Amino acid sequence: VCSSDLDANFSPLATPAEEGKSGVQLKVDRFVVPPNFERELFVRKSLNNSAPVYVSRIKLKSRSNSHHMVIYDFRNKTLMPKADEFRDLRNLDNSLNISTFLQMSNHIFLGGGTDPNSDYSFPAGMALQLPANAAVDLNPHYFNKTKENLYGENYVNLYTVPADQVKQVVQMIDFGVTDFTLPAKQTTIITRDFKFDKPVAIVSLTSHFHAKGKLFQIKIKGGIRNGEVIYENSDWAHPNVINYSSPILLQAGEGLTSVATYVNDTAKDINFGLTSEDEMDIIFGYYYTR
Repeated sequence: VCSSDLDANFSPLATPAEEGKSGVQLKVDRFVVPPNFERELFVRKSLNNSAPVYVSRIKLKSRSNSHHMVIYDFRNKTLMPKADEFRDLRNLDNSLNISTFLQMSNHIFLGGGTDPNSDYSFPAGMALQLPANAAVDLNPHYFNKTKENLYGENYVNLYTVPADQVKQVVQMIDFGVTDFTLPAKQTTIITRDFKFDKPVAIVSLTSHFHAKGKLFQIKIKGGIRNGEVIYENSDWAHPNVINYSSPILLQAGEGLTSVATYVNDTAKDINFGLTSEDEMDIIFGYYYTR
């Protein structure tokens, strides 16, 4: 079987309606991932919802060789890119597509992550609220280390519930460290504190770093549980997603500390960056204000 046929049996994800549930399906149509290339792109998709919706579950399905699949909202709704248009992060010569790169500063994490075939449900009574006429940016990232074309293709199911079933509207945690360097042939530990300015309840946490990342811990910062490790992950490709049956309650001025350990066994320094050869240091999750 040639490499381009590895996904010959790939099948679409059933829609929420086909499962007898309420929701919407978004799709990134099949695209080529050229030989010896990482292709990461963005495509804005409209939900076509005339009224606000409450998302209680997010299910993803991707083709093989996927590095991640992330769903983003937009901070500034007046600066959204064109709908349904593929925006590549890198050109074929591996140079950055600057316009696409700059658009990333307008992103707010909504869901997804390094596991491109995840199925996440919020705790009972909790949901994300998306406004009427909502649009999201879908961000698939594939790598191809073969000499033949491979293919990307992604499905996203957003399952919705009626407003009267929602007791708490959750918000996104997106705490990232971008100003770091990992010296060649060294182990480096990066620690950073992030604080909330109001009382919150954290219901879910996950992490994101790349292949040089060996251990990612999240600790409570401040209060009677100061320093307590509440999250740990050592598998960069399949990070733990912890859903807390008892939310972690923090007061205003308290927060989270990320402690990320990296082993740079290469002969060159590694910095924050967007490819799998660079590194990242991000806490993702969900919380609600109390």
